[in-house]
Amino acid sequence: MNTKLSKQILAVILSCLLVQFTAQAGSNGPTGQSSESQAPPAKQSPQELQQLVAPVALYPDALVAQVLAASTYPTQIVEAERWMQSHSDLKGDKLAKKSTNRTGIRA
Repeated sequence: MNTKLSKQILAVILSCLLVQFTAQAGSNGPTGQSSESQAPPAKQSPQELQQLVAPVALYPDALVAQVLAASTYPTQIVEAERWMQSHSDLKGDKLAKKSTNRTGIRA
């Protein structure tokens, strides 16, 4: 599998999880109780949890750390993607040099 594709898939999965957990946290009231009557979430077995998180273990720790750190600020990910689309003609060293001139982005 292509490394770039693998990184993109991991980023999408982690971003989706972040959005899901953020949405769930936003629905809770100040005491942590849900503002609506909801059934408690179904508990997953250890095997189900292992199956859920096992694919993440296939990636290097450094990559997972970067993706998790990046998912903390999803608006910056969107901004960076838009910047990349507007500078799609840049490749390699030119892209790295241009990105270091941008505030908050390091090559």
